[in-house]
Amino acid sequence: MTSYSEQQIYLIGANSLLNELLAHVITEKSGAICTAAASLCSIPLRPTTAQKRLVLYDFDYGRDSLSNLISSDANNILQNDYLVLINLSDSLNIECEALRCGVRGFLYYQGGISTLLEMIDSVLNAELWMSRELMTKLLLEGGIKSIPKPKWQLTELTDREINILNRLALGLTNAQIADAYCLSPHTIKTHIYHIFKKINVTNRLMAARWATQYL
Repeated sequence: MTSYSEQQIYLIGANSLLNELLAHVITEKSGAICTAAASLCSIPLRPTTAQKRLVLYDFDYGRDSLSNLISSDANNILQNDYLVLINLSDSLNIECEALRCGVRGFLYYQGGISTLLEMIDSVLNAELWMSRELMTKLLLEGGIKSIPKPKWQLTELTDREINILNRLALGLTNAQIADAYCLSPHTIKTHIYHIFKKINVTNRLMAARWATQYL
């Protein structure tokens, strides 16, 4: 395996003791600086001149969902760095949707340390890490861009809320959106509050990123 002495790797997960031990192993085996952290939002912004970092996200389906992953990505890690879901169950069937979100690979429960190190090597060389079966499926269906947008992302939004969200993503203020729809700023504020609740975000920037991904 190539030595990555200048490379930053982050290991995200709730089991701090296990992650600290695994981070130590990754550092020892790869030469990279591997840091365990509790959440995605604890990863600092990457300087624009720095190389992309690898983020290993311990995906606990009982606690996590892709919508939660996106909403917690305050520093846009999914687009600016390499994020891989680890300890994933192969029965979830979320890979195609995750690829659309910017995830770069998947490591399942049955993968050991040797597989983990192979994945690290591949992803840090800007490759995707996925099973041959998933790759074949994507090739037959026309690639990642052909994957339909997940229905759950839009089913709860009304047409008016989608329109408001689109204008919010363009950077319009509440007053400007209100003028566009002949509504009061208070009404727009109420709509935005409900939109944030439905798509599980907490601010306009996160909502704009969500809209870019799914509208």
